[in-house]
Amino acid sequence: MINSYFIGRIGKDGAKVIEGKNGNFMTMDVATDIYSQGENKAMWVRVRSNMPAHMGKLVQHLTKGKMIEVAGQQIEPSAWNGKDGNPHAQVVILASFIKFVPFGKKQGGQDSEQEQNAPENNVPDTNAGMPFKAPDDKADDLPF
Repeated sequence: MINSYFIGRIGKDGAKVIEGKNGNFMTMDVATDIYSQGENKAMWVRVRSNMPAHMGKLVQHLTKGKMIEVAGQQIEPSAWNGKDGNPHAQVVILASFIKFVPFGKKQGGQDSEQEQNAPENNVPDTNAGMPFKAPDDKADDLPF
């Protein structure tokens, strides 16, 4: 079993729910960046999920251009031929976790509103959404 974790942008037309003979599942293509030999290349990953939470209300918000974080199990890769006739490998992830990433560039190179209002160091508030503020660690309180 290979577990994968990546961040990328939803491509094409976003997520779709497909009714199959073995049940329903959600599918979408996500582009993630790979830096190789000084070049930035896009690698496309097909993300699938049969979790009811993903196929419910979440699927309508998974639209083209949104940045997401995905974790899941990698399914055996397959090969396909592009329009140019060249063979390509397709990576498929069975997602167990999908989360929106609030930072990054929108299409057209514009900064998102959240990024413009973020602090200088761009560190997200780790206590956001928590019912209380977690205390800071003290050096003499650590168990190691």
